[in-house]
Amino acid sequence: MEANIIFENVKAYNVIKFDVKLGETFKIELIDVPGVIRWFFDNDPTLSVVVEEGGAAAIVTATSIGKSEIQLQMNGGVQKTLYVDVYDHIAVSLNPEAKAPVLK
Repeated sequence: MEANIIFENVKAYNVIKFDVKLGETFKIELIDVPGVIRWFFDNDPTLSVVVEEGGAAAIVTATSIGKSEIQLQMNGGVQKTLYVDVYDHIAVSLNPEAKAPVLK
């Protein structure tokens, strides 16, 4: 089974781990699904996941900064796990250090 990630201008194939910016909405499309898939994300506040009818795709929105996992389960077992890291563009710390000026 493959999991493809689809953004407005990007399609990434057979993804396992990816980073996404806070506020982005994208689609996860499953290819070669051998049966009925159950999406498990444990009501994680990092992602909002809406599974489409049939279970072969979901619309996902990055709602909070953090790390998350989406498990794709079948017959009580995990078939694939997607690892997602949601980030923001704001730097947390730059740690600048200035030394005394040198006259030349």
